Order: sequence, then structure tokens, then C-alpha cells
Amino acid sequence: MKTRIKVLGSGQDGGVPHAGCQCPVCELARANPALRRLAPSLAVYNEDAGFCYVIDASPHLEVQIEMIREAVPRAGRGGKIPVSGFLLTHAHIGHFTGLLLLGTEVLGEAGVPVHCTASMKEFLSLSRPFSLLVENGNIVLHELRPNEEVNLDGIGFTPIPVPHRGEITDTVGYAIAAGRLAVYIPDTDRWTAGAIEEISKADVALIDGSFYSKDELPRFADVPHPPIIEAIPMLEGLDTEIYFTHINHTNPAHGEGPERKNLEQRGFNIAHDGLELEI
Repeated sequence: MKTRIKVLGSGQDGGVPHAGCQCPVCELARANPALRRLAPSLAVYNEDAGFCYVIDASPHLEVQIEMIREAVPRAGRGGKIPVSGFLLTHAHIGHFTGLLLLGTEVLGEAGVPVHCTASMKEFLSLSRPFSLLVENGNIVLHELRPNEEVNLDGIGFTPIPVPHRGEITDTVGYAIAAGRLAVYIPDTDRWTAGAIEEISKADVALIDGSFYSKDELPRFADVPHPPIIEAIPMLEGLDTEIYFTHINHTNPAHGEGPERKNLEQRGFNIAHDGLELEI
């Protein structure tokens, strides 16, 4: 069996339905689980080789562990979860708070590898309650250097620096080199020339599609992400198979309306929870 990636969560940090929101999208998702999106996370696994690395530990990790177990039940390090290790992108709530489940109060795991940048490592080491995970040996932090590949079970993971609100830590995406090359950039403030070059080199890319346009959120300036309609002209013509992920509950491309049809007609896709792709 070849290495595969599985989308464990295709929603923005709050997922769909969004906490406290009573919009039609969220109400429908509460009534129909098929319309839900979990917080952002990606599994990279090979059942025959028995490994599964997870990019970002979301607040929905409990559910996502079961998704991993369905795909690759024998993976992991012999602990309570079928995860060989985590790689983190940054310290926004939807991307790392699931680590708390590894601690004494829930799983009581031991020695789970967590790969992250120097600023993320410092934050986790110094900030309670996350520092307790380090002190108690639930997790072991491994520093990653931007643009330098680390080999984990034969898979190359390269952190790709991207601009994103840096109140706590810096932010990276990942290039994932197996038989094919995948790029995962769930969060960025804008598409830089460097990021677009990384996407262009990939066979498949899962990238920030939080918003369809700037108009859908009154406080867009506080949480900037590159709108899909502005990203498409930059990315059209690439040979890369592109999926937008990190979908906010306000994004009309979440459903099956004209916005979704527009981007699909132009050769793009919307990721969904459970999507699997061979790399």
C-alpha cells in the first residue's frame, strides 16, 4: 500500500457548525452530521508500514483519532492512539489545543513526538498547561527548521514559512514528499510568490480556503485569509491538483451553490472530512 493523506478536518478552527452560531449553515450541520466540518488536521499514513503522522492536533482530536483508527488501525508507537507523531503549523486554537488530550487528565500518553518550529517549541515549553505535557513526558518536542526537510519513516516533511498573524508563534505549512509531492498550507494571510512556487511544484495541494470573498465576514480585517476568488487567478494554469480547505462556516463554497460550481468548473476542489488521496 502506498502512502496516503486523509483530511481529518476541513473546517476553520471552529469547524462547522460554529460555536454559538445560528445561521442556516450551522443549523443544518447540527441536524445533519454529513454537513459538518471538523477543525483542521491532516493524517499522513501508510498501513503496511504502520505509521501515521498527524499535522496539527485540533480540538476535535477525540473524533479524529477514530478516523485514523479506521484507516490505519496498526499505526503508532504502541500507545493508546494510532499516531506516530504530530507536526504543528502554529499556535492558533484549532491547530494545537488537542495536545491537551495527551495529558494526565485524559490519555496519559508517554513520549509522543511533536515536531514544530523553534517559536512553537518555546511556547509549548513555557506556557501552562501545555508545559505540563513536556514536564510530565507526555510529549517530546523536536525542533524543525524552516525549509529543511526532516525524514520520518521514509516520508520527507519540509516546513514552509508563511505569513500569518504571529501573536504567539510563527506559522508554517508542509511539503510532504512520498512517491508524489503534496503541499499542506491551511493558514496564511496572503499568497506569497514563495508559497505559490511550492504549490506549483506539488502534485496535490490542500490550501487555505477559509473565505470565498472578503465580503462574507464583517471583521475580515481582523482575521485575513486569501479569499478563494482572489486566489484562483493566481493558481489557474498550474498542473497541481488543488483542494481548498480550512473552510469557514460563512464560506458559500461550503455547500453546493454557484460559488462551489464556479471554482469546480475552473478546475479547483473543496476538501471534505475523510477525503483520502494517494501520494
